[in-house]
Amino acid sequence: MKISPRCPYCLLSRVHYQCNLSTDDPGLVEKVMKECLSVMSREYRGGRTSTDVATAVHRKCYEVLNDSDPYRNIKKINNETALEILPSVLKLIYGTAPSGEAYTLENSPYPLETIFKNAVLAAVIGNYFDFGVMGHDASDDDFKKEFENHFKKGLATDDTEDMLKRLPNVVYLIDNCGEIVFDREVLRIIQKIQKNMNAAGQKTKLILVVRGKPILTDVTLKEAEELELEDFADEIMTTGTDTVGISIREAPKNTVAAMKEASLIISKGMANYESLSDENLGPIAFLLRTKCEAVAESLGLAMGMSVAKMVNGINSDIKSS
Repeated sequence: MKISPRCPYCLLSRVHYQCNLSTDDPGLVEKVMKECLSVMSREYRGGRTSTDVATAVHRKCYEVLNDSDPYRNIKKINNETALEILPSVLKLIYGTAPSGEAYTLENSPYPLETIFKNAVLAAVIGNYFDFGVMGHDASDDDFKKEFENHFKKGLATDDTEDMLKRLPNVVYLIDNCGEIVFDREVLRIIQKIQKNMNAAGQKTKLILVVRGKPILTDVTLKEAEELELEDFADEIMTTGTDTVGISIREAPKNTVAAMKEASLIISKGMANYESLSDENLGPIAFLLRTKCEAVAESLGLAMGMSVAKMVNGINSDIKSS
């Protein structure tokens, strides 16, 4: 996605937010803002991908702060909060048994297609609770209530049926801490479907891709290990570096090769969408919440929508910002 005139304001607000996570020194915050403004002025120009500019700005911010992971505590809080409400979310995905507990994937009365759609929706709603995105901070108190309200609204764009047809070789691009707890249910269902494919003699593969270094609240290998993501995939790869989203130019060759060979790339979150929507890769399923005007506009949707959109390579129905 090309950078929009709306992007600098939001990006610099995020920089200020993460400064306050890292330091209470107003002089240092002022220095960070000045240097990031300078980077923004140098990097911002029409035709640039929004995540390329964001990566340059955040790298400068982390450098001046001398802090490799300002969100370390927020990431921990996100995961803890998601785990606390997971039992309630599992009821939404699999249904509620007479005991009052959630059904499981093995005994749910719902058809597999419904379970998959529910799990995708839950994972997308989890993307809404991204601490630090302007106007979308979530407290522990209202997390559960808001989650259930968004679940009732469903997916504004629902291509989950198409996704189900393309699951032999999946690359799943992980996004933020917190939502990863709900991504695991999508992965669990894909594993079950692939197991059935294996029984029928079809080879399958499920690869997860996490960030190579800390950036924002995104999952790295550290958080992947803490949440035992190795149990939900055949292999875990990384983006190789600290880019916002995934940069095809900076990613390791094996990660790029896996994406090109995949029968389906599942891309979580706005940053992965922004970095990949103009790349000639596909098919890609973009799972996200439209949390900013530029992303919403590029998808032809309103703000605050839950999206599961399939794109086969470069698609004319994704607009340039």
